[in-house]
Amino acid sequence: MSLLDRAGAGLADLLSGAPDLTELVKGSTVSLAVTGLSRAGKTVFITSLVHNLLSALHQPHRMPLLKVVGEGRLVAARLAGHPASRLPRFPYEQNIEHMAATPADWPARTTDISEIEIDIRFAPSGALGFLLGQIGDGIATLRLRIVDYPGEWLLDLPLLTQSYADWSRATLQLARRGLRAEIARDFLGFIADHGPDTADNGDDAKRAHELYATYLRAARDRHGLSFLQPGHFLDPGALADNPTLWFAPLDLPAGFDHGKPGTLGALMAQRFEAYKADIVTPFYRQYFGSFSRQVVLVDVLGALLAGREVFDDTRRAIDAILDSFRYGQSNILRRLLRVNRIEKVLFAATKADHVPDIQRDHLAALLRNMVALPALDVTSSNAEIDVAALASVISTQEDTVEIDGHRVQVVVGKPVGKDTWEKFFVGNVPAKPPKPEAWGQPFLNIPVFEPPVIDVSPVDGIAHINLDLALDYLIGDKLR
Repeated sequence: MSLLDRAGAGLADLLSGAPDLTELVKGSTVSLAVTGLSRAGKTVFITSLVHNLLSALHQPHRMPLLKVVGEGRLVAARLAGHPASRLPRFPYEQNIEHMAATPADWPARTTDISEIEIDIRFAPSGALGFLLGQIGDGIATLRLRIVDYPGEWLLDLPLLTQSYADWSRATLQLARRGLRAEIARDFLGFIADHGPDTADNGDDAKRAHELYATYLRAARDRHGLSFLQPGHFLDPGALADNPTLWFAPLDLPAGFDHGKPGTLGALMAQRFEAYKADIVTPFYRQYFGSFSRQVVLVDVLGALLAGREVFDDTRRAIDAILDSFRYGQSNILRRLLRVNRIEKVLFAATKADHVPDIQRDHLAALLRNMVALPALDVTSSNAEIDVAALASVISTQEDTVEIDGHRVQVVVGKPVGKDTWEKFFVGNVPAKPPKPEAWGQPFLNIPVFEPPVIDVSPVDGIAHINLDLALDYLIGDKLR
């Protein structure tokens, strides 16, 4: 082989797996979907991510683990115009103003799908940078499209493989156990008097739905439960008045199929199937299929401190969500998705600032065990999945106190609505799910801490933990 041939082969090796050169010149887009389970801080995550990206050129020390920043290759980052898809725009400006107000507070969570886009201009590294310099100014553009949607929507995928009867029986069995039984008392009382053979009068189905949705929201908002179906019952968004949503599980006899015409059971079964066909399937085809990267935020610490039932429920929700990233031959997603599927997924344990630094590795390890990555088939037929612990905003400081003659690390923060800072000792975060006997011990209830002082202008950025590392995992390959 000649010297010229060897040089060409070496260049081909350097470029293999790299972004398409034409895309780099003209600008490409990567869609990052962000979702989260109950109280995981999804709105704050997106707000801080956008703010820190816009601030990265002024304060690169905020995002050093995002290699394009750490290596000094970032040229500019700015908000793009209104997205062409016409989804509602994520309210970044309003959120950051809310967090920077006096007194400071966290923004309200979003309840429907929205998006925001950022144009990232950068100098590609290595051979790509050299080639771009030969044909232009050496600068590439990546448009980062961030899509925000409720995490509960991912819990709807398993419904596509269930009949109404199967779903009803499984859902009611869960609703009658432990903590849920009291929360669902009014709903369970109503369906006890309204069986599947009750004549359909046009009102009972809606009333059952309202009571069932009220139970789901209470389970999420007051108790931190996560495995709650159907997802649009919690955050219906524009579908709030759509009769397709007016169904609920019923006590069904063995052998129930579609129910007798004119009965409550038949109407519920019909709407269940319509919900799958008209709402769940279009979401996966129209939106989910366009995402290439995904973040799933989980409040692992909150689930741990809430006790065994909430913790187990979070694990159940994570397991259901994982179905959305498996693409085996028999998986329903293989039949649904007709466009590019998700390539990378990051499960992130949020609120890492609520535990001392030495506990954060355990927080990530605990989530890794909950996701069960060692047992998950992560071959090329599935999305690449990883786990991290992060804090979108650092709202605490670290200190030590003496407990029983020993110095232990604590976090210090100012609870929302209070005038003074307080110290909190979380204890040792286990790297694995606690054994049954460990759940009898009392757990500390960590408050909501006030945000730190934040500048509305995208100059100083916001202190965080591992936000840059998470973003580099998700899109770093597009910024080489």
